[in-house]
Amino acid sequence: QSLKRSGADVKWIELNDTEKAVEEALRCDAMLLPGGADVNPALYGQKAEEKCGSPNWLRDAAEPEMLKAFLNEKKPVFAICRGIQILNVSFGGTLLQDIKDKQQCRHMDFLSRAGSIHSVAVEKNTKLFDIFQSDCEKVNSMHHQAIDKVGKGLIVSARSTDGYVEALELANYPFCMGVQWHPEHMSRKNEKQQKLFDVFVQNCR
Repeated sequence: QSLKRSGADVKWIELNDTEKAVEEALRCDAMLLPGGADVNPALYGQKAEEKCGSPNWLRDAAEPEMLKAFLNEKKPVFAICRGIQILNVSFGGTLLQDIKDKQQCRHMDFLSRAGSIHSVAVEKNTKLFDIFQSDCEKVNSMHHQAIDKVGKGLIVSARSTDGYVEALELANYPFCMGVQWHPEHMSRKNEKQQKLFDVFVQNCR
């Protein structure tokens, strides 16, 4: 719905066959990596801890390959929640498998997903700052994992008040951005969150 409000046609890609999924996806102008299950820790060289959720094997196999193919073509990529984690892991980064015992502000509130839960500090001289035109924004939260080591070539464009990475961008690339929050649940009533999709679709064109 957020993409359609921006004027995009949306195509869902079946992932049963990774090679076919990559081929079919590349017919599109851009790719959005949505939220979902925890990323398999094996993808970033760790064993699953007790509080790590079950992985989605199809997505864990296909999404890194799809991302690589889109980046090779210099096509726009927008990543949300799990998506930003896949982006980070694909560039050699790692994840914190559970932050509930360490977080200082609430990072998981599904019932309040349409509203603002906590603040993020936005870095100047980033695409995210250009979109928001603000160095502080309120966002929602639905994640218990977070980025730990940032992948090579990625820059942090926003952090939560308790220090967790909330947004990443790929340096020296036309448009590759990831956010840890869920703008799709806020965008119908929040112009700035909708603008994330608007700018993404503009880059598709």
